[in-house]
Amino acid sequence: MFLGIVAALAVCGRSGHPSPIPATLVRTCAPGQPGASLPFCDRKLGFKARAADLSSRLNLSDHVNLFFSYPGTPFLADLNIKSWSLDHTCIHGVNKQSNVTVFPHAIAQGATWDRALVERISNATAVEARIITAKTYQSTHGANSGAALSCDGGPLANSAHDPRWGRISETYGEDPFHIQQIGVTAMQGLQNPQPVPGSSDPADRWMATRQVTRHYIAYHGGSGDTINGTKNLAAYNATNRSLADSYFPTYGAFQNPSKGFADGIMCAMTTLNGEPSCGNPLLMTTMLREEWQSDAIIQTDCCDSIQTMSDFNKSLTKQAALAKAVNDGLGVYFGYWVTPFRQFMEWNLGNGTILPATMVAAGERVLLSFMRLGFFDDHSADFPFSNASIDWTEMDGPAHRALARTAAAESTVLLKNDGILPLSSFGSVAVVGPFAKCAGSSPKEQDGTCYLHSYNGNPTAITTIYDAVKNASAGSAVTFALGSNATCGWRCGLTPPAACWDTPGPAADAMQSAVAAAAAADVTILAVGLGATVEAEGCDRFNLTLPAVQQELQRRISKVAKKLILVVVSAGGVDFDDTQANAVVWAPYGGQAAGPGVVDVLRGWTNPSARLPLTFYKQSWFDAMTDNISTSLLSLDLEIGVGRTHRYVASEYVKYGLGFGLSYGTAFKVSGVTATKAANGSVSASATVSNSGTQSGRSVVQAYLSGAKVVGQPVVQINLVGFEKVMVLPGTPTPVQFIVDLHDTETAMADGSRSVVPGAYTLWICDHHPLDTNARATLGTDACASCTVTL
Repeated sequence: MFLGIVAALAVCGRSGHPSPIPATLVRTCAPGQPGASLPFCDRKLGFKARAADLSSRLNLSDHVNLFFSYPGTPFLADLNIKSWSLDHTCIHGVNKQSNVTVFPHAIAQGATWDRALVERISNATAVEARIITAKTYQSTHGANSGAALSCDGGPLANSAHDPRWGRISETYGEDPFHIQQIGVTAMQGLQNPQPVPGSSDPADRWMATRQVTRHYIAYHGGSGDTINGTKNLAAYNATNRSLADSYFPTYGAFQNPSKGFADGIMCAMTTLNGEPSCGNPLLMTTMLREEWQSDAIIQTDCCDSIQTMSDFNKSLTKQAALAKAVNDGLGVYFGYWVTPFRQFMEWNLGNGTILPATMVAAGERVLLSFMRLGFFDDHSADFPFSNASIDWTEMDGPAHRALARTAAAESTVLLKNDGILPLSSFGSVAVVGPFAKCAGSSPKEQDGTCYLHSYNGNPTAITTIYDAVKNASAGSAVTFALGSNATCGWRCGLTPPAACWDTPGPAADAMQSAVAAAAAADVTILAVGLGATVEAEGCDRFNLTLPAVQQELQRRISKVAKKLILVVVSAGGVDFDDTQANAVVWAPYGGQAAGPGVVDVLRGWTNPSARLPLTFYKQSWFDAMTDNISTSLLSLDLEIGVGRTHRYVASEYVKYGLGFGLSYGTAFKVSGVTATKAANGSVSASATVSNSGTQSGRSVVQAYLSGAKVVGQPVVQINLVGFEKVMVLPGTPTPVQFIVDLHDTETAMADGSRSVVPGAYTLWICDHHPLDTNARATLGTDACASCTVTL
């Protein structure tokens, strides 16, 4: 029956089957091509009109192929329509490719608090995606135009709001405002939208790549959990207030055409309050289409979202689940089960539960993305991403490698320093620990790969911390000793043996070489952390401490080291012992140049300016939050229990607060805070930042607002509403200004609406989080100032 419908809708006598690839490099709309004189090649018409015309020339089978775009659509010879494929991520370089630049992971980019740097990383990644695509275009004789341009693994709007989640490396942090600022910058840098000269539609934009926001709206449980023995963490619950408070603002910023303008969005393998994410009218229509005015393609998550719908509702067959999702707006299927789901599509089309017009509309929207990526147009001089304009030597070339090193250094957070840093020289140095050169029992702990973590490409070279120390220590004795593996040998998805957490790991003599090396050295650098065997997709955390085997290593090294520098490699916060270390840095998966980035900070070649993008909790927080399901990853209500994120958590559970980080030779002070409400409801704020230290440094000046209270609702302790990263010279006061948008002054209400609660608020402008008592004690009370503003 399906084939009969296809034949009935076929146009131009086309069969819809793949066609032989011609020996040509000519673009679809190049002069002399079959479609060159047709409306879909007329740039004056605008992308939507052109996509509609091309759609009318394809048959139903072609539109079904566009829906099943993974692993790729076929080349269509009669109109010279190129193939494209999904299944790339682009958040810290292009994955699944070799000889690419692997930049610091998303959480590290969040730690920079530097929009301009994140934009440079994203632009460089887009350039490499274009180079990969240009090479594929050449090798396929022009049949494939989109080898690496569709990043279905685009920036995450998910937050790191729970330290137990294994995928924090892919997020930009925990705070909604911070994620919006860094994530939207990344989105814009990756898509790099450019105007289209001559188009009749002023909204038309060419894009360097297309990005798909992940994961809409939860997917915070990637693995089994110890709570009540449950293994299914995909059924999430959240109040309307929580959705409006902590989640919708971020997704809205990523999708809004005036902000992130993401070309796609991925519906998660979850249910929200009992409704599947891929068949949820609130998510797919009310918020995405009506509230945010997004035209983004909705696609499934891999492995896959439709299957999940049926698994949750046993009365819903897979055929019915597919029909529900498509009729609710699903535009692209991305999953491994292509063959059976094509059969389900055939069944639905044959039985009228999915209409041909629905598939045609979905295919037309995919063609619009093709237009935005420049698949069809001849790459003339005014096309900003033409193959001819690309310098292929930029792929993991000197400029991108230098940028990777800069980003690694700028994402390294100095958490403690008793004056030992920066080191003018190393002297004799012992570099010890499982993250010193990624030497362990797991593939993710070897050959430097522990700094890449996940969804990465394969760079030409990775420089480890040990290698970087050697390179920076000409004439000094540098010794390496593993000391211990990252864990006791267990892997993600398996409950770790008790010895990995509760008791020391290996036998006493296993650490002797590391202890001996530390005892003999002038300086010991101990590199510990988590890695992909402890925190990863499908691997949520069982503890907030270091694995016990590493704790024991640290304990023994601390007893003999003359000077001890502790380097912690992780995405999520870690409750480690910092009392015996002279200095501590957090190095969150710094990519191929992680080692040089850390050493640049240790030597003072980079004055550290990174700040924590999330809260480091104490182990006592974990213990208090594991009593029942209501305080587990299943609940998206952040006020539950002792609270999650800096906006709700009780201060006694915080080890290091959001926004904390130290620099060398600086003493930042904030004064003269003023705030005025404008007629449009926004707030204009200003302050002066000075530096009474001896060195220039960059301060992350953070603006917070507190004071809103609604009777009967959870109280948000404080909201981040602005930040600027500014260079402050000693003795040179530097003015800083903020415009706080009306939306960021609003409070989420019980019904899911947002409005400004009238009253007096405190506006804080600080070099750290205003409620962080550790930061106040370390940096001084004059690093933070405030004023009152009436809203």
